[in-house]
Amino acid sequence: MSAKYIVLGFLYVMLSMSCTSKEDQSPQKDDQEVFTKVVKIHKIDTITESSKIKVMGIVMSESEARPSFKTGGVIRTTYSKEGDIVTKGQLLATLEMTEINAQVSQAEQALGKAERDLKRVENLYRDSVATLEQYQNVKTAFEVARHTAEAARFNKKYSEIRSPISGKVVKQIMYHGEITGPGNPVYVILGTGKQDWVIRAGLTDRDWVRTKEGDAVAITMDAYPGRNFTGMITNKSSVGGNASGTFDVEIKMHDAPSELAVGLTADISIEPSIKQNLKVIPVEALVKTNGKTGYVFTVQDGKAHQVQVEIGRLLGDKVAISSGLEGIYDVVTTGAIYLEEGDAVRY
Repeated sequence: MSAKYIVLGFLYVMLSMSCTSKEDQSPQKDDQEVFTKVVKIHKIDTITESSKIKVMGIVMSESEARPSFKTGGVIRTTYSKEGDIVTKGQLLATLEMTEINAQVSQAEQALGKAERDLKRVENLYRDSVATLEQYQNVKTAFEVARHTAEAARFNKKYSEIRSPISGKVVKQIMYHGEITGPGNPVYVILGTGKQDWVIRAGLTDRDWVRTKEGDAVAITMDAYPGRNFTGMITNKSSVGGNASGTFDVEIKMHDAPSELAVGLTADISIEPSIKQNLKVIPVEALVKTNGKTGYVFTVQDGKAHQVQVEIGRLLGDKVAISSGLEGIYDVVTTGAIYLEEGDAVRY
């Protein structure tokens, strides 16, 4: 009888300990579930960036000339005015030649005297009357006089201005009777042939690297409504604009209209030949973004891991990421803004 009570007592004790153990473990499990955050994850998509680049461009002339006189003096005559069409080699202006002619005459007379002195001393040197030194001195003087005369004749030749290009006079800087110095521009001439016109457009650094010379361009202009033009990129600037921070490209039109002017605007659509592979994630996956960079969370071993990414561009409710997601296949969307590095998560 006593043995029976002993067995029952032992079973009662064991049962009590088992219940106590379960009760002790239950709060720990509940606490763990409370601190685990529930999130949703989204699979990262990959797209090939092929969107067109759309910017505004300005019509410019590739050829510009600012002709000037080689020598200074008083302007005698100007033959062209603003708005005139000129051809290459056309006479535009001349100087008063009185002073210049006097310089040429003086140089030529000095040359004649030096030549006579050279002949006389040369004869004396043959007769051993003049020394070698005397002969060398007059020969040097002759060479100096000859070069001086050549320079004077050259300056006389360039005491007139001829147009270096065919185009239109867009500005006359100096006029009849004014005193000009060497190299001071008298006119500004822009080339106006179809081969002279280009469209210059500024691209962001991300768009600039997507283009290359030869890329096709579609062009529309407010000055010619309803007309579509085509062209291609012919030059890419290697220096960014100081103020704008953009990089210029130059576009040649295949079918330029007959009349263009510097400053006309054009809407440009560039078909870039360089394609980029971009990873795309939902916008809500981004946290702490400044427009260029941001952070996303991914899940590793049940823990939230924060990753910095570089934003490529916005695509509606999605974001193209240019770098930072290498080796990552999923990102947290719902609940991402409440996460911290190392938080326990489940999905």
